[in-house]
Formats: sequence, structure tokens, C-alpha cells
Amino acid sequence: MINKYLDRLESLISLYRESELIQFEGPGGKKADFDDLIWHHIDPNTGRNNRYLCGIHGKKGRYSGNLSSDTLPYPYSYLIKIWVIETTNTNLSVSEKKARTSAARKMLSRMDGDLYVQSESAVRSLCLGSRTVDRLRPFFDFCADKGLMRKIDLQGVDNRDRTGHASFDKKLEKLPDISAVVALGNIFSTVFEHVDERGTVLPGKDVNIHDAMVLTFTLLSLASPNRTSAEIPVLPKQVLQSHSEGDGEPVYFLNWIGSKGYKNNRNHVLSALAESIKKAVNFFFNACEPARILCRFYEKPSESWRRLLGDFEIEKELKKNLSLTQQPNLFTLGYALGFYSVDDCVPVLKKGADLTSTHANHRGRFFEYKPIFSLRPDDQLSISYSKKTKLSALPYLFGYTQLPKLFADKDVVTVEEVQKWWVSFYRKKILPEFPFSFSNGESSIKLKNAMFCFLGGWFYGDSKNPGGGGKTLQKTNYAIVPLASLGSSILTRLCPHGGDDSLFVDYGYSSEIRLTPNQLRHLTNTLADLSDIPVEIITAWSGRKNSEQTHTYIHTSDDVKASRVSAIVNPPEFDKSSIRTYSNEQLATVTNLPASITSTGLCTQNLHVNPCNYLNDFVSQCFLCPEACYIAGDESAIELFEKDLGFQTARLESVTDNIRLSASSAMKKWYVIHSRNVRVLSMLIDLMKSSSVGTTIRYSNKESEFILIDLSTMLIKKVACALPDYEERLRGLIEDKVTNSKTDTNPQLRSLLSSFGLNNKDK
Repeated sequence: MINKYLDRLESLISLYRESELIQFEGPGGKKADFDDLIWHHIDPNTGRNNRYLCGIHGKKGRYSGNLSSDTLPYPYSYLIKIWVIETTNTNLSVSEKKARTSAARKMLSRMDGDLYVQSESAVRSLCLGSRTVDRLRPFFDFCADKGLMRKIDLQGVDNRDRTGHASFDKKLEKLPDISAVVALGNIFSTVFEHVDERGTVLPGKDVNIHDAMVLTFTLLSLASPNRTSAEIPVLPKQVLQSHSEGDGEPVYFLNWIGSKGYKNNRNHVLSALAESIKKAVNFFFNACEPARILCRFYEKPSESWRRLLGDFEIEKELKKNLSLTQQPNLFTLGYALGFYSVDDCVPVLKKGADLTSTHANHRGRFFEYKPIFSLRPDDQLSISYSKKTKLSALPYLFGYTQLPKLFADKDVVTVEEVQKWWVSFYRKKILPEFPFSFSNGESSIKLKNAMFCFLGGWFYGDSKNPGGGGKTLQKTNYAIVPLASLGSSILTRLCPHGGDDSLFVDYGYSSEIRLTPNQLRHLTNTLADLSDIPVEIITAWSGRKNSEQTHTYIHTSDDVKASRVSAIVNPPEFDKSSIRTYSNEQLATVTNLPASITSTGLCTQNLHVNPCNYLNDFVSQCFLCPEACYIAGDESAIELFEKDLGFQTARLESVTDNIRLSASSAMKKWYVIHSRNVRVLSMLIDLMKSSSVGTTIRYSNKESEFILIDLSTMLIKKVACALPDYEERLRGLIEDKVTNSKTDTNPQLRSLLSSFGLNNKDK
């Protein structure tokens, strides 16, 4: 008997199997096949390689997900591949894509019976967890749309306590325990005790670089409300910068790479933490330079010592042994960067020796020990994979007790061959997107420019196992750690799972103290709100586009919010002699309308019932609001408007001079709209100066006119707001730019030639 659900699934599988899977690879870099248990998605825009397990969920161990026993039952072993294809084509972060495919694998691994017999209760009975169930909804919607199953509703019964107190208590859980924050400060002082303000470690002292990284990440998260694992790992190499106006207090900032569509920016950091940030940033500016030098070498192995090292100072005892006039190779560079002791040697084949006619047990006499600093590209190293053997070279050079078989068909291999193999291996197997590296989000940076550029030995510790559940050889000092791994390790260190000790326990604090990086983002947003910083500024500081999202990160108490409402409902006493106060009382009396005093006039909106949510693109926030009234003769308002007019005119001029204006539709649209609004502001200022003192002025955007009301006589006068054709002006402006560019295609070159008494015709 034909089952319609399974029949549709078979047809869907046939359709997808006919597709060219050009963005996917199977194990070993071969073309992806539907029978593979591991797929790699290669992002066509960035080259980023993302690994997707396609077998039974929950398998652990070195070869997890890659054994025949890990295969899902057919046809679901193929359905999961289809879901991987669909998910990787969505506009989601990589972590969310992996989470969605993992949720589908988890359900397909645990479900009882076929997919088409599943119901809401059956899925709930699998105890997958609320987050997994949430991520299953897109998968079930896809399957239902393709006719593979009946549509099921996973909206469970909501028995949560939704009272005000319960809601506030739940929000408070997102804030860190203040004792954890204090502990972080004390641990920071301990870890950076022997580091001076220039970031230099005092002679004879050392620093746990991984703990220093964790503390610097948390410090930066306290100093600005950033996304710890998505933004901090991709910070560019830099020092803390500051800016001050005249004799004013300095404002500290770092150049920041945005995330979630928010632009790159100069991100303000709190001045109270500036001293500690300066020390930490300077430390990593210096400490991570060896890893950045390696990245430069991997990008271009033929570079000279001078170009590779830049300002890096080789230790004196090492430098005296190196010949810096010769081309560096992988191991002499490693020696210069401090990977080996001063006199470390490895066995190399003697010149002219022939191993072909000699038994393996007697080959030792053909080798001689040579210092690592003097290795040359044609030196031949023994193929020994254990550090315990007498002729061990490669294990010693890469820092392992045992290596996998890399050159099985050879007895010896030259330094040049090892170098070419390693650079290729690293770029293909460990970090396929090199020279770029990504954070846990979608932001990326060239590793050679990253602030936090880590060697494998620093990050993974002293383990000498070449695999150990991770990528082969990722723990050698020659392997630069992917930036996403840095962000992931922060949570593991601050809030570990299982029996691992946290950073707090390692420094003598209670095991009950725990903290997640996102809690610091909530804390910084809340403290900013308590400091009466406008929500729009907090939104920009947090790297968000929508201010509505900011409110979910602000956990100010109800008492504080009530006091703010009270300040609006019962505003402080204004100067009774001011024209604005007099007009406010007169307007309320004559029109019986609610009226509130603002910085530029009056507001007729009933703020008791409907709080203001109006925003514009001007400094004077109430300008162009339909509820705003302006008072003729109001000197303070006129002064504010005139300053705003000057600022907005300057903004228009900056856009006028921008070379992108002719190509950017968004910039053209803004120019036209803002030109009209600036014209309206100019006319408003003229009316406030020329009309009878006390006259209220309102602007109707719909009719493009001003309405003037004399509250004494109740006479109404309308003044049309004649606006020029700014679209025509824009077209003329762009045409002039095109003409100028044609007549003077390279003004810089012309200026340079003129300085030498030449012109464009002199060639």
C-alpha cells in the first residue's frame, strides 16, 4: 500500500539529490554525498567552512557522527541533509543554523515511529527541552508545506506566573550577582598584577594568558554593552584612544566592528574603567604579536624578516643565533618567536648520506643534530612520529609526543616540504576561511589584524595528544586559534557545565558564584538607564538599530520608573514670567486642551494617558511633531532652533560633498527629505521672530502650511510653506559633480604635477 507521506519524501529526496551541491563538501574535502555523515558548508561569499553532523544525535567521542553505526534510519538520513541545505540558505547566524539542524537531528533520533505519525503530545513526550522545541517549529513547518506530515501545533499550555512581581523577578535573573562582578575585579587585579600600564610583563614574572583573555572580555563587557562572543573576538589590534573638547573630560573609545547589521563604530567605554582597559589592551597588543607574525607568514611565506617582524623585538639570546639576512622558514621563525629554547636541536640527514641500502635500525649514524635556528629549506628531517625515538624531529618541532602519519611514503622530508605541507594543512583543515576568521556571529577580521590572536599552545594548554576530540594538530604553537573558539571559551570559564571548576573557584571563590557574559550586557544597559541616559543613546551604544529591543535589557525597578512618571505628571515649577509658561496657561484655559511645557514650546498631547514616542532627525526633538506648538517671541526656543539650523545645514553640506551621493539611493532620499525639513525650520524661525509676541504657531505637514493663532483674539492665520523642488536641485547637483569629474578626473595628480611645474599635458 502506497503511503502518500513517504511517497512525497522519496520524490523530494530524488529532487534534491539531482542538485549540484557546489557549496557542500564531505569528509576529506571531497564532493558532498547524501550518504556522508558529516557535511561542510562553504560560504560562497566569505569562504567560511561550517561543519554539520548528519547522523544520530548525542554520540560522543573522537569519531562521533562519522561511523556507520551513527546513521539515521532511511529516509530520514537523507531528510536531515535536505534540512541542512534549506537552513544554510536562510539569513540566520551560523550558530542558529547549526542549532536548528541539531534540533531536527535530535527529534529524528528519538522519535517513535515515522515522522508522519508524530503529534504534539508525541513530540512533547520526547522531553527535548523548550529551546529545542522552539527550533523544531521551522522544521515541522517545512515538512508540512512539502506534504511530509500533518501540520502540528507546538504551542504548549502556558502556566507561567505573569503577575507584575513574577515578571520583574524573572527580569532580575538576567542581571549578574554583584558579588560575581566584584570577584571579577579582584581576579583581574591578581592576574594583571605584574603588568605595567604599557602592557609589559615585569621581568621574571608571567601571566596566565587565557585567564587574562577571559577577564579582558568581561572588563570590556562592563565598560560597554557589547555582544561578548560576537564582537569582542574580532576587535582590531589597537590601543585605547580618547578625545576631548578643549579642557573638557576625555571620552575613551575603541574602534569596534559591528554585528547583526549594525555598522562599525568608535565605541565609547566608561572612563571609570579606562585605566584597567588600557593596561589589558596594551598587554594583548604586545603578547599576541607572535601569532600575528605567523599569520603574516602564512599569507606570504616569501616575506623577509623585516616585513614579518615589524616592530617585534626578538629576545637577545635568540637574536644573536639567527641570520636575519637569510630567508626565514617555518621553524627558524618559530625559534625567533620563542617556541624553542636557545640551544634546541633536531636530527637532520648528513649531506650525501644514502638511506636506501641501510636497515632502519642502523640509520642513526647517518643523522647529525643541528640547531633549530640554523635549519635550512633543504635540510632533511627524519620521518619519526614519536618523540621517544632517537631520530625524532617532527614531533619535537610541532610540540607533540606523538604525531599521526603524515608522510607515510618517505623516510626523510625536507624543511621546505614540511613548511608547504603545514601551511596548506592549516588553511584547509584548521581554518579554511584564512586569512579571515569569524566570531560566533557573522563578523570577521583578518587574523593578522586581530587584537586577540592566540597560538594553539596558549589556548589549549600543554596537552600533547594531536587529536583529543578536536582538530588534528590544533594544539601546536603553529596553529592560530579560530576567533569563534575564543568567544565560546568565555562561557565555559565563567559558567562551566559538569564538574569543571570555574574561573572563580580557581582563584579561591565559592563554586556558587557563576556568571554569563550576556548578564553583563544587561547590567550595563540597566546602569546606563539608571544614569538617565536616553534610551536612544543606550540603543546606539549597544549596537542596536531598534530602541524597542533595548527595553528588554533594562531592568530598572518599578519604584524608579514610578518616580520618573511622577516627574512628568508633576513637573517642576517653571519661571512664571516666561512667555512659554504664560502661553501654556492661556492655551489650557482657552482651548481646554492638555498642554505641557517642552524645550522648544508646548505639547498638546495628553502625556498622562499617552506618553510621547515621537522621534525625528533633529537636535530639537519636538520639531515637526503634529502635537507641538511654538510661541512667537520665545527667545530660548529661537536660540535652540537657530543652533539646530546651523548644524542641520552643515549635515546637508557634508552629504552634498560626499562622492557616494550619485550612487546611493538612500543618501539621495535623505537629502531631499532633510532639505525640505530644514527649509521648514528656517521659515519657523522667521515666523517666531516676526509674529506678534505670544502667538502660537503649529505646522501641518499634510497641508504644508503654518497655522498662527492669537490666543487673545482667537484670530487664525495660515501661512503657506512654499518649498523648492529639491529633487530637481539634487539632479542638478549630481550633474555638476559628473561634469567636474570629467573635466578634472584626478585633481590630486594635477596638484602634484603643478608643484613640480608640470601639467597634465606634460608627459
